[in-house]
Amino acid sequence: MHAISKSVMAIGLAAICAAGVNAQTQETKTTTKSKIEIKGGKDVAVTGCLERGANGDYMLTQVRENRRLDPSRFALVTDEDLSKHVGKRVRIQGKTVANDNGKVSVETKTKTEVENGKDQETKTKVEGTGGAFDMSFLGVKSLKVLSPSCS
Repeated sequence: MHAISKSVMAIGLAAICAAGVNAQTQETKTTTKSKIEIKGGKDVAVTGCLERGANGDYMLTQVRENRRLDPSRFALVTDEDLSKHVGKRVRIQGKTVANDNGKVSVETKTKTEVENGKDQETKTKVEGTGGAFDMSFLGVKSLKVLSPSCS
């Protein structure tokens, strides 16, 4: 008799656990689209080392063009995946935003679709004239690898 009640208890406990897991497995799908635009600015061609910050943002460092007038590093503005070029010396053509000359506008739309629930959509828009650590922005139009390393 004890064996039967233990079996019933075990089956009941398993059913409760399964119901709890089923209630927690609600599927969601999140999609994010970003639109990056540089307004104004100055057309430039700059040579430097392509690096990636801890936050995933790309930077151009060790810039060799006209050091007295231009920053020695740039925060890069791009939708492209530049990861295969990190650690290489590159030449980037694009628009720079520095010293209140132009603006970078980033508009992000995030949509979360919830199975058997209410979908959510958020929109954000941020504009700025300088990147992290007081770096100027450089919008990437084209990139050419000049050397496989930065040394």
